[in-house]
Amino acid sequence: MFRYKTLFSRILTVCMGILLIAILLLNVICSVRLRKNAISEVVSRLSEGCSVIHRTFQEYYETGDTDEQLFSYVKEISEKREGSIWIADAYNEIVIELNYDEEYDLYESYARKNQQIIAQQINSGDMVYTIYESDGLYYSPVVTVGCAIKKGETIIGAIYMNGQVTGVDTVISQIQQTSMAVIGITLLLALFFSFEVARKISKPLYDMNQAATELAKGNFDQRIEVTDRGEIGQLTQTFNMMAEALKKYEDTRSSFVGNVSHELKSPLTAIQGFIQGILDGTIRQEEQRGYLEIVLSEAKRMNSLIIDLLDLVRIESDQFPMEMTVWDINELIRRCIINFIGKIDDKHIDLAVNIPEEKTEVKADKDRITQVITNLMDNAVKFCEEGGSIKIWSYLSEGKVNINISNTGKIIPQEDLKYIFDRFFKVDKSHNRKIPGTGIGLSIVKEIINRHNEKIWVNSQVGMGTVFTFTLALAEEKNGKKQTNKREKEGRNSDES
Repeated sequence: MFRYKTLFSRILTVCMGILLIAILLLNVICSVRLRKNAISEVVSRLSEGCSVIHRTFQEYYETGDTDEQLFSYVKEISEKREGSIWIADAYNEIVIELNYDEEYDLYESYARKNQQIIAQQINSGDMVYTIYESDGLYYSPVVTVGCAIKKGETIIGAIYMNGQVTGVDTVISQIQQTSMAVIGITLLLALFFSFEVARKISKPLYDMNQAATELAKGNFDQRIEVTDRGEIGQLTQTFNMMAEALKKYEDTRSSFVGNVSHELKSPLTAIQGFIQGILDGTIRQEEQRGYLEIVLSEAKRMNSLIIDLLDLVRIESDQFPMEMTVWDINELIRRCIINFIGKIDDKHIDLAVNIPEEKTEVKADKDRITQVITNLMDNAVKFCEEGGSIKIWSYLSEGKVNINISNTGKIIPQEDLKYIFDRFFKVDKSHNRKIPGTGIGLSIVKEIINRHNEKIWVNSQVGMGTVFTFTLALAEEKNGKKQTNKREKEGRNSDES
């Protein structure tokens, strides 16, 4: 059943409409053009005959030929011109009618009307003509040409030649028949091409609709084959990218729920077990303090996890306003290092710091950047082996300061580097609780740096260790120029080493 709402029916309707309008318009233009040319040809033929007869009458009066000779000559002209000739007297009364047109009876009445119209115009002495055109597209116009017969300056009569424009209706009828045949062929071609075009367009759209239905059901593995390089192909690629993003989001969501459940369930189970043991006397009184300290540690870890989760949610929901101020990044790094001196000494870590003594002012949120440096240094200390080394340095590059924090120890596998900033991602998949942490610290760091429109990345190689680097925009000085630092080259060399 034909339904206009389908893509095929709409394309077919548009194609057929355009083609039909074009064919009908061409038909009308051709018909009008043919009729105009045919009328011009008849007017030219009759005007020439009328001129010849006019010259004959002039010669008649000059040479004195007999009426029989004149009549014979006019009769000959009438036969050659295939029309009717009327000769009128000075009172415009028809005195001679010569007709050698087989269809004269069909258009005589129209010729009479033409003669009455141009009778008043002949007195000017010029050759005039008029055309009788009836209503309708298919008809044969009647042309009447007239001119005055003069003797000296006196008009003594008039000549009228009549003719019908024949053959036009036949040609127009043939054009109409040809047009109908062309319309039939065009309809078949339009059906074929509309079907092909609609199939090429609708198939990927149908596939997208089916895939979208599956996506709505939670099947995020749906993909569509790209078979076109145009807009449909681009739409298909975009759909596949969306499906990939949804799959990644769903995987992240599932992993997030699982990790949160694990991170909360394990300490809650431990807390519940220890408290239950204390209450029912299973744990002896002299051992209770040690278990209560474990309960407190787990409670603090859960509190830290919840705070980090709230921070992450606020950042991602754009409810984490940034207070952009100008301050010295070097001084902030020194203060953060002081906070970790105790932990660094406990693990006998060799600390190397290479930052400029002069100020390096940046424009950023000081509290959030403190959170970033603290998190990165905490990770460096946690994952650095006993007796290892930590390096902290900075350098200027292209109007930005690059802060680098590296540590020796177990490197991050190359395949894990791209996931290092994902929430709850851990290189150690066993959820080892000997190394404290919520697993979302780096996610928060990434979001904070992104909110500053800056970059953060990580490199981890054997012999070099793991290096986290992030950038901050330098504050402009009063003259509007960015700060420069003579240790830029030295800082880059430290980064490369």
